[in-house]
Amino acid sequence: MITFLVVGRNDSYGINLHKRTALSLNFFASLCQEESDEIVYVDCNTPHHEQTLVEAIADTLTPEARRRIKAYRISGELMRRAIGDTPLPFSDELSRNVGLRRSNPANPWVLSTNCDVLLHPFTGRSFVDLLEILEQRFYVCPRISIPIPQWQCLPRMDTAAMRSFCDAVVLAGFRYPPEKGASWLRFDSVGDFQLAPRAQWFAIHGCEEGMKLWGHSDANNSRRLNLLNGGGTTPDIGGHFLVMHLDHNPDQKVAHTHTLPHNDWKQWVEDVSDPVSKNPDDWGLRDIDLPVIRLEAMAPAAILKTHRRPRSWFRQVRLSLVAGFNRRVSRILNRIKP
Repeated sequence: MITFLVVGRNDSYGINLHKRTALSLNFFASLCQEESDEIVYVDCNTPHHEQTLVEAIADTLTPEARRRIKAYRISGELMRRAIGDTPLPFSDELSRNVGLRRSNPANPWVLSTNCDVLLHPFTGRSFVDLLEILEQRFYVCPRISIPIPQWQCLPRMDTAAMRSFCDAVVLAGFRYPPEKGASWLRFDSVGDFQLAPRAQWFAIHGCEEGMKLWGHSDANNSRRLNLLNGGGTTPDIGGHFLVMHLDHNPDQKVAHTHTLPHNDWKQWVEDVSDPVSKNPDDWGLRDIDLPVIRLEAMAPAAILKTHRRPRSWFRQVRLSLVAGFNRRVSRILNRIKP
């Protein structure tokens, strides 16, 4: 029914990256019901000597999360070959397109989201049940913030405790963010919840890989998906779901605004009039065979076989023994008269 599409890299960005990622992935997995439901994680430009983020935290993921996750790795060299030079160490757009291309075609819905949110249904209707009654179109959802000290107290693998916490947030009261003037955009930070039919993500040819600087990619997606659906006001499903963002920057002023070069808002948002991206036909590394990374638990013997250290001493002993044997045999043969 649904593919949760998330991207990232193993770079310790923000507060306690490993924990908030584990919380999110474990909670996403708890929302999966059908066999085809999946979490597609694309890791972009993690240093080659490091594991992908999901591999690094696999021991803190629930068995259900490990079963549902399909991960793909984009090397830094492959990223630069695909999009050219960029001052950023990561391409969100390319990563999401790689995930879109490799998502399960049996799932009619794709939710593009992030690994720092909890998605909480509070009406008694499950996520899958809600998807069955939704019109096939693009949806957004407003988000609220969970302070750092609160989410850091949550146990990574206890999804029941996470759900109880979310219930407590609802019962304690919360305030939805104000809506923006643009009816097609609706809210700030819409990238935490962009739900659309898989067919529509392909109809717009994915995210704009030409956006090689920071920001506005989610607004660009919203603009183009809104155009594809005839314009007007983009509907939200805030009446069924609550998007809870796990805050991870103690000072929002230094998060992105003053530290990274931004994509041009006018070029990539205001002037957009066509729902189809400017991507080449092979967007999302269509023709590249990226192996899928699975997170099933490995037996100790299998772990040993994954990367054997070079045993140079063994090779030297073997060479010495063989050379000595050949020398002795040669002496014997030389004593035999022809």
